Amino acid sequence: MASEAGGGAGRSVGPLLYEVAYADTDAGGIVYHATYLAMAERSRNHVLRAVGLPVAEMKACFGVLFIVREIRTIFYRPALVGDVLALSSGIVSVTPVRALWGTTVTRGAELISRVEAEIAAFDPAAGGPCLVPSDLMNLLAHAPGLAPMRHAPRMKTGFR
Repeated sequence: MASEAGGGAGRSVGPLLYEVAYADTDAGGIVYHATYLAMAERSRNHVLRAVGLPVAEMKACFGVLFIVREIRTIFYRPALVGDVLALSSGIVSVTPVRALWGTTVTRGAELISRVEAEIAAFDPAAGGPCLVPSDLMNLLAHAPGLAPMRHAPRMKTGFR
């Protein structure tokens, strides 16, 4: 049974600010598409640490890891070298075996990108998927919620 977390469930965690470096971009100074996946990972880690679950301690504390099962990204506008972006992540839905995380990337009030990642629980000792331990589920309940991603309109023209 999936529970919907997008409506503000859990506590609020401020965005992670990310300054776009030249290494994040392609030859034209536009953020390379795969960079958004790394941004989403940093933002999820930021949220998990804020709710008391540092990713580096997850295996030791709970005996499980989270691995990406599926990822989806929509690009609304390009981000450029030198931009300061705000990365905000939250749980869209959660089940006993996986969580759907959403991350929004904004520049000021402009939506740049939205990433959704289905993160599955993995037992490294057994080498396969597993149920999320109840103590871990309780911590996830304190993560901020985020509404599901909607169908994207076409990218707007112009960089700003």
